[in-house]
Amino acid sequence: MSKDDKLPLSNPERADNSEESVKCPSCGMMIGLGYEDEAMIMCPVCEEQIPTDEVNTFYASNEDY
Repeated sequence: MSKDDKLPLSNPERADNSEESVKCPSCGMMIGLGYEDEAMIMCPVCEEQIPTDEVNTFYASNEDY
C-alpha cells in the first residue's frame, strides 16, 4: 500500500463490526448508540444520564474480546 492510499487521521479505516459508542464518564462502560438519535442516554450500569452532544463518540468493535 502506498502512502497516498492511506486515510487521513481524522477519518481512519474502521472494522466491519464497529459501532458508534460513548464511554460513561462515571463507570467507564461502553454504551452503543445504535441508530437512535437521542440527546440524553442512560448508562445501564450506574444509571447516570449522559448528554450525547457533550461526549466524544468512538467507533469500537461490538465483539466482547
